[in-house]
Amino acid sequence: MSHVHKTTCRVCKGTDLTRILSLGEHPPVDNFTDAEHIKDEKRYPLEVYFCGTCNLVQLLDVVAEEELFHGDYAYFSSASKPLVDHFRSYADDLKKEQLTEGDLVVDIGSNDGILLQNFVEKYRVLGIEPSANVAEEARKKGVETLDGFFTVEMARQIVASHGKAKVISANNVFAHIDNVDEIILGVKELLADDGVFVTESHYLLDLVEHMEFDTVYHEHLCYYSVKPLQHLFARFDMEVCDVRRVTVHGGSIRVYARRKTGEQVTESVQALLLLEEQAGLHSLARFADFQNEAEAIKDKLVSLVRGFRKEGKVVTAYGAPAKGNTLLNFCGFTAEDIAYVTDTTPYKVGKLTPGSHIPVRSPDILKTETPDYLLLLAWNYRDFILTKEQELRDRGAKFIIPIPNVEIV
Repeated sequence: MSHVHKTTCRVCKGTDLTRILSLGEHPPVDNFTDAEHIKDEKRYPLEVYFCGTCNLVQLLDVVAEEELFHGDYAYFSSASKPLVDHFRSYADDLKKEQLTEGDLVVDIGSNDGILLQNFVEKYRVLGIEPSANVAEEARKKGVETLDGFFTVEMARQIVASHGKAKVISANNVFAHIDNVDEIILGVKELLADDGVFVTESHYLLDLVEHMEFDTVYHEHLCYYSVKPLQHLFARFDMEVCDVRRVTVHGGSIRVYARRKTGEQVTESVQALLLLEEQAGLHSLARFADFQNEAEAIKDKLVSLVRGFRKEGKVVTAYGAPAKGNTLLNFCGFTAEDIAYVTDTTPYKVGKLTPGSHIPVRSPDILKTETPDYLLLLAWNYRDFILTKEQELRDRGAKFIIPIPNVEIV
């Protein structure tokens, strides 16, 4: 069975669930394809629900992990310079605040070692990564990496071989896991008594305030805010002790959790809860117009792109990130609308985007070709990209920015 529809909340197990956004049927965003395999493409409902009990915003349609993260997973974090910089400063914070030399740092969903490479000199590190080809890249950087999904059983094995961990992190992965209970039970096995579990996830407040509905895709099962996370950790006798907003991925939240101590937690926890409350994230009413707001962006983009095509203009897309595929499929774009999309990830070049079947080309093509318009799918790196592509813009190319408001620059 490659797809299940849940009927209970992932965090509190409640059943008071209301659909707040439907984006249609989509193939998994990282399953780039080719002409030969188009016929095998599977699509699944992409719908977002709100839990009236703990206020978690989540998907209830769960696509099997094998469908989403197969042997040659397409995403290498280190391909993105802004991300490399982000994880370097994240590591610096952990070194200053949590670690002493020789401590063990474990990263769940460690990708190509992007965070752990910053610790190898003075600390012991262990990455856990289900995609074999990505884990191999990490080992080349000297980051010891286990292939596989993190479980309680694996946690016990790590304690036996490496001892307890002072820091366990899970970045842009905690929100991708259906069975969060298993992860937290594993964390409790592996975490030192005075250790912290740190997660970074896309923040619901940013998603809602900036209309980032394209960050919804099948891997992203949860759209976290502080309140449901407090609820979740409390069930395991743990507590959220610190939270920070970070700009990465269009706005994320870094959450520190520890075993319950009863000691003071930082005031940031209360401050963000209050902010969420004021923004309406704890009530269904805030999401009443969510569908209409998403449809309005879609309608604007479709009429722009198809209008330009009618005038004989060439429209391409810039960047093929996961969220770009949500946007392309929600808009119903095809290669008729968008000639090609450029991306720096070697694995994607030469393939077709899932669902929309637009050819992915190397960015080198932009040295010789000047499209009239480029739809900026990697809008979260907007400033970085607009600066980087100044020469292309001087040649007359214009960028269409889709989120938070459709604009042409």
